[in-house]
Amino acid sequence: MRLNYLILCLLPFTFTKVFGQETIALRPAVFNLSTNGVYVMAVQDERTHRDLGTHKNLDGNKVTLYMDQGAEQAIKSFYEASMPPRLDGKPILIKIKALNVQESKRRMNGFIAWVARAHIDLVFLEKQSGEWSEVFTIKHNEDQVFGLYDKRSLYNTHERRIRAALEYCMQAFLNTYEEQKDLAENHFNVSRRRHPVEPRLGQWFNLVTAKALRSTYFEGYGVSYTGFVDSEKGLIRPYETSFEVTWARPEVAEENGFREVNSFVFRPELYFFYKRITRGIYASLSANVPVGYESLEDLEGDNSFNFVIGAGASQGLRIIPWERRGLVIGADFFQQFETSKVYRFDAGVEVVVGINF
Repeated sequence: MRLNYLILCLLPFTFTKVFGQETIALRPAVFNLSTNGVYVMAVQDERTHRDLGTHKNLDGNKVTLYMDQGAEQAIKSFYEASMPPRLDGKPILIKIKALNVQESKRRMNGFIAWVARAHIDLVFLEKQSGEWSEVFTIKHNEDQVFGLYDKRSLYNTHERRIRAALEYCMQAFLNTYEEQKDLAENHFNVSRRRHPVEPRLGQWFNLVTAKALRSTYFEGYGVSYTGFVDSEKGLIRPYETSFEVTWARPEVAEENGFREVNSFVFRPELYFFYKRITRGIYASLSANVPVGYESLEDLEGDNSFNFVIGAGASQGLRIIPWERRGLVIGADFFQQFETSKVYRFDAGVEVVVGINF
């Protein structure tokens, strides 16, 4: 009885895994080729995992994408529409080293957009002296940019990007074939041309953080949103905005003739960079323009307001131990000029804690 109950409990999880799949069927589109009798005799899928990746579908459910009929048959059928087999033709074998679709957010022209990618890595082989020999390799990304809220168009066009990537790879192979087929007595040599491409879109991080700050004149707190695409190379350009509430320490306010000085500042980034030191650890450098106002109460109890604007900079460190979601910690040193009633130049330190999702 207990065994039957356990099986019944596990059935929903089993069916969730089975039904969490969707297939992409390649449309049999014909493209123009100067094939010179070349045709694809067979396709071999050498990938360890033969899916196209896991994504959220339009219903918000996580699904694993697969090629309808399998990648080998789907790609062979796709190429046969433009390159039908012929008795006097040259047979080619294609090996699939990588094939997947990807999605990631990316900062573009000051805004956040979705980027969709079809990534492919193919090896073309020709029969020489009775053995299949590698004659051409190619890696290619087919990227497309979408609006932040246009997830439907992004999801519905993965198939089109796969077709475009397959067509590109075949055109590149045939162009090389035409260039080199007359250079060798029998067949052309292995191509030394490489197409350097990044195999993966950088992961997009969403950070919501709170910070406690203390400077020469003020204390306070703030909240920030930071979004960026991770990259092992070069500088990362995040998108960040923050809001801060600070108050002058009592002795500072009194020295300047006030009982209380509170400030409310919006701090959009002007220039902001991360540099990946190692996995999960980033150095940060920013320049920003604080804009807001001060609420002042003088020693006689009269209230007034002061418009605040300035220029700021910070240097710090962010530690993001878990890539998908989890804790974020960090610290910054900052400097700023402002049109405050109690200072013109200020410097201090911030302690940052938040979440990555």
